Amino acid sequence: MEHSQVVNKKRFEQINSTQGLQSESKPLLNANGWQHVVNETYFDLKVQVKRPNQFTGQIQQAVLDQMGISDYVADSVHYQRSGQDLSKASDSILLTFPLNGSVCFQQQKRQLTCHPGQFFIELSHEPYQFYHSETVKLQVLKVPIAKLENHQRLIEQYFAQPITTEKGSGRLLNHQINHALHLATNFELSSVESQLLEQQLLDLIIHTLHRPAMSLADSQVSTIKAAHLQRIENFIHFNLANPQISPKLVSQSCHISERYIHLLFQDLPYSFSEWVKLTRLLAANKLLTKANCSSVAEVGYQVGFTDQSYFSRIYKKHFGFPPKDTPSTHCKPH
Repeated sequence: MEHSQVVNKKRFEQINSTQGLQSESKPLLNANGWQHVVNETYFDLKVQVKRPNQFTGQIQQAVLDQMGISDYVADSVHYQRSGQDLSKASDSILLTFPLNGSVCFQQQKRQLTCHPGQFFIELSHEPYQFYHSETVKLQVLKVPIAKLENHQRLIEQYFAQPITTEKGSGRLLNHQINHALHLATNFELSSVESQLLEQQLLDLIIHTLHRPAMSLADSQVSTIKAAHLQRIENFIHFNLANPQISPKLVSQSCHISERYIHLLFQDLPYSFSEWVKLTRLLAANKLLTKANCSSVAEVGYQVGFTDQSYFSRIYKKHFGFPPKDTPSTHCKPH
């Protein structure tokens, strides 16, 4: 058993070094201690390991204001969250980022295999299965659902689906988690510092889940469909100030039938009108964060909103704050 611990420690150090991370300060755990640590770090799960006498795991956790970040390395293991566990459900979600090795996840008839360069969302209030058949290294972000209550629809759309961390806000989120974990485990952060780090992570999570920020052509569709979606996307971005954008206008301008436009969006998690609205909101948010931006009313008109009260209402519903309170903005008041 002592020899097994030495071998596992060397293997874990090798996994950490390949990720450019410092070796963990937490001790290696056997199968008996793993169940307790997993439950304490995340929430109640049934843990099963294939080789209890050889199993080794390691978790290091940092807590910000209300969110937790953990580094996780473990041998092959299977987790199950059942109805009995849900009676003690913590109202949180987990964002899981494989750094080394792949993991499998099943929840509400959705199933996926998540690889390095991706992450996925686990819901604490629904049963699920999570497993990996090899030694893996993960980073896991535990977020109270109350922090994202204004974005519940996004959570419902994107749980148990792989989301890229290789570009866009997903890449920034992945980088910021590493940065926050380093700061939280190596420095004694003040309450204000913890809150600021947490808010940065929340903002990046929200932006990453607003997948209209990604290209429509990145969707898992055929090459031909992707080409049509790219044409639609280019037209809409170029004409965003036009409040009359509609499938009919796009059809006439891009020479694609209206019926086919609706069929293209059937494979996406949002309708044509939803995508246009979210694209307008993201463009407005980008303008409002600039130090030399126009007034809130002018920004609304620039992205195609003619009704400013409607613009302010859906902006607040989407981002959790009104346009005039957009973080880092120096805009003139509405």
